[in-house]
Amino acid sequence: MNRCLIKIKNKYFEWSSVVDAPTSDGMSREELDDFVKTRHGKNEAEHLDEVLKLVDELGTSIEGVGVAELISGNRAGDNEEELTMEEIYKAYTE
Repeated sequence: MNRCLIKIKNKYFEWSSVVDAPTSDGMSREELDDFVKTRHGKNEAEHLDEVLKLVDELGTSIEGVGVAELISGNRAGDNEEELTMEEIYKAYTE
């Protein structure tokens, strides 16, 4: 898994396990639809509804992995500093 979707509060983010950080700003559902179509194409966009069922339930699109577990040890801050979930939300949405 190189990338997945996560949800923090009311925003969706693309998350990379390569950089251990979001690779997108926080997005509304409508913005996410456009993002997936533009960045990943029609095929992934067609499966977005089923993926988002898992994201809305667990906080991630990885079955069996919650958002807190996934972001643990992240490098999302300045100088690859680990950020809390709240700090990630603020840094990538505000």
